[in-house]
Amino acid sequence: MRKGKKAAAVFLTAAAVFSSTVCTWAEAAKTAYTFTADKVQIAVGAEADPVLDSLGKADAVKTLNNCANGGKDKVYQYDDFDIYTTQNEAKKTIIQTVVLKDGAATEEGVKLGQTPGDVKKAYPDAVESLGLYTVTLGNSQIVIDCGIDNDKVVDIAYEYYVAKK
Repeated sequence: MRKGKKAAAVFLTAAAVFSSTVCTWAEAAKTAYTFTADKVQIAVGAEADPVLDSLGKADAVKTLNNCANGGKDKVYQYDDFDIYTTQNEAKKTIIQTVVLKDGAATEEGVKLGQTPGDVKKAYPDAVESLGLYTVTLGNSQIVIDCGIDNDKVVDIAYEYYVAKK
């Protein structure tokens, strides 16, 4: 019986180490910031239609005036966030920006009302300028506005970002 318990302990330890390694590898492989709502992962720069279909009907949809894009930009408003779409160079509708509202948080746990200290803890590499904290990963960036007094988070936006070459 002791051999069975020992074997089980060795197996469980090995499984825990493997699981930890896989989780660490998955985190290291992250190539962009994403926002998750109702188990739907939303990535800026991604095609909009599959994401919008998965989320279901928006509370409101508004067309935005954008002369550069022939008025095809839209904002889809949901309870906890808004999704702004535009057309890319290939004329595909993509997600340009996701703006969080009360009740939503980034995957790293930042939400409206928190302090700049909370932002720095979640995003140690954030660049701060005049109360705006920006972190970039791949073709995505999160811009967190801590207000004029730089005292609390008043706006969080995921933005599609194309690095200059």
